Amino acid sequence: MITMGSQGFILLVLLLILAVLCHSGHSLTCYSCVAPVSGNCTKTSVCSSNLDSCLYIEAEPKSYYYQCWKLADCSFEHISASFGLQKLQYRCCQQDLCNRSFGTTVSGKMALLVTPLLAAAWNLCL
Repeated sequence: MITMGSQGFILLVLLLILAVLCHSGHSLTCYSCVAPVSGNCTKTSVCSSNLDSCLYIEAEPKSYYYQCWKLADCSFEHISASFGLQKLQYRCCQQDLCNRSFGTTVSGKMALLVTPLLAAAWNLCL
């Protein structure tokens, strides 16, 4: 039989609390302008549990769409058919408010610097 000292028990309780907090059902928040807009969207919404990503679309002629989206449906074919668009650029992402327009995203070098930090933080929550 293995016994646990008081320090081990406290550590176990803290890890359990951390696991509950990391998986407490936090919903994704995305910019949400379903009708096409001519520029940046400032309205936000909390996504329902079946919508697990944020979607940004830039379409011809210059119109932009921002909303919650299902990552499994993040393909040119599905998005084009859903919106009735032929010429578009799109991006699906899974962080809060990550569906900013392409012009306001973080530079590639900054993303390379921040990505390992975000991955480490995510692993702590798993």
